[in-house]
Amino acid sequence: MFARNRSESRPLPREFLDWQIALRRHTALVRRGMPHAGVAPLVTVRRPGPGPGFVSHSVICGVLPHPDRLAEKTEEFRKLYESASAEGARALYDRGIAYLQDYYRSADDFDPESLTTLLPVALPLVDALRAEPRCALVFHVFDLEDKSPEGKLRCVQVDARAELLGEGPVYENVWWHNALFHGAVDEHVAVHFRHERSFDVRFGALEPID
Repeated sequence: MFARNRSESRPLPREFLDWQIALRRHTALVRRGMPHAGVAPLVTVRRPGPGPGFVSHSVICGVLPHPDRLAEKTEEFRKLYESASAEGARALYDRGIAYLQDYYRSADDFDPESLTTLLPVALPLVDALRAEPRCALVFHVFDLEDKSPEGKLRCVQVDARAELLGEGPVYENVWWHNALFHGAVDEHVAVHFRHERSFDVRFGALEPID
């Protein structure tokens, strides 16, 4: 089901990454931060323990700044949180949304090889990824009423290898970004999904996407 015998990540399909950035800009500008279904994939991973089988979990995924800008953007998230948190959660949220309206402009500004999420440590999905890092993220959008470019039919499987991080530059970026909208959290890990290959899986297909 997943990519085998691979250890190096590859760039995500450009059209997919362009779509992800457009979705996030649309969310900040039009939806006041309410996530679109297109950023909430199902993560499918082998179920730990004896016996065959897989399990799927829904997550909200994020994108990382380009590696050249990772430290800079993490510092901006931190400063925004520290300057606005005293004003209360609503004010912090509003300032975070205002920041993101200018943040998601071009896929060139983001890491082309990975996706992320932040999860509590004590979750079955975290246990499963710790036991078997190979996984698939399935992005499915099917809304007949949404006529926008962002909302058109898509069903994309992203095969990836997951790294569980409790510290370091990627963890810090994901943690501070999350803090703008959900506050400071303890006992969480950042999941760094490193892309290996992608497929169009609409209506039973399994077509590689370059």
